Amino acid sequence: MKLLIRLSILALAAVGAHSLFERLRPRVSDAIGSGTAVSDTLPPAVREAASTVRDASAHAAHDVADASRQAAGDLVTELEDAVTASHPTGSNGPIGPTT
Repeated sequence: MKLLIRLSILALAAVGAHSLFERLRPRVSDAIGSGTAVSDTLPPAVREAASTVRDASAHAAHDVADASRQAAGDLVTELEDAVTASHPTGSNGPIGPTT
């Protein structure tokens, strides 16, 4: 008797699995078809995004280099002005000429 109950449960499980397979098979086929559309559009999008990021990073690197050159030039000018203001030419300070 137990064997009969177990076999009937197993048969019902097989019928349910088959029914589920028949119900979901069209969705799986549609999903596979949409996957090829994604695989056709994804590589060009990734290439375009990589190109955009590469261009933006190169532009940012140039901006940083220009800003650092400008900041260095400004710093040198400020230091020269500070040295000139604290030690005018011809003064009798500790660094200047002695008479």
